[in-house]
Amino acid sequence: MVFVNAMRAPSPALPARTPPVPFVSGSRSFSLVEIAVAVLIVGLLASICVPRLKNYVVRARSRAVINDLRVFSQAYHHYLQENGDWPSGSSTPGRFPKGMERYLRESPWTHPTPIGGYYMWETNVVQGGQHVRAAISIISANGSAVTSDRIQLADIDKRLDDGNLSTGSFRLGFYNDPVYVIEY
Repeated sequence: MVFVNAMRAPSPALPARTPPVPFVSGSRSFSLVEIAVAVLIVGLLASICVPRLKNYVVRARSRAVINDLRVFSQAYHHYLQENGDWPSGSSTPGRFPKGMERYLRESPWTHPTPIGGYYMWETNVVQGGQHVRAAISIISANGSAVTSDRIQLADIDKRLDDGNLSTGSFRLGFYNDPVYVIEY
């Protein structure tokens, strides 16, 4: 007895198997040594470029913060000349101190700083054991943290002041937040 399956289609003929191609020296594939050399070259280029890129970013942020501090200092000095004293009290980070709106309106005072955090005006405070009459602090607030990168902060200090974060006009104050002292 023979069973015939009427539903099954006849199987097609299998294609002939092609023989493997032997290695030819002029083939288009790369050897393991060539790939290793390429990876080594890419690694060397990255090791040269990444630190330079980091230095560029540090310098750009430093210049932006220094520019901001100079603009702000100038605005506060204008206020002092016109009113005979510094604006009173301390401000909230990222908000204009009382009476400073017209002096700082076009400035980045209300925006996060290039190194994180917000600018804050302080008067008659103690910073680093010294009484300070007027200063601009950079404070972590509103979800924006100030950088703790000592290389970044030292670069700002070197370009703006004496290069020592413990002394001079640009220093680390309370909770190691950066402070720019305008008047002692």
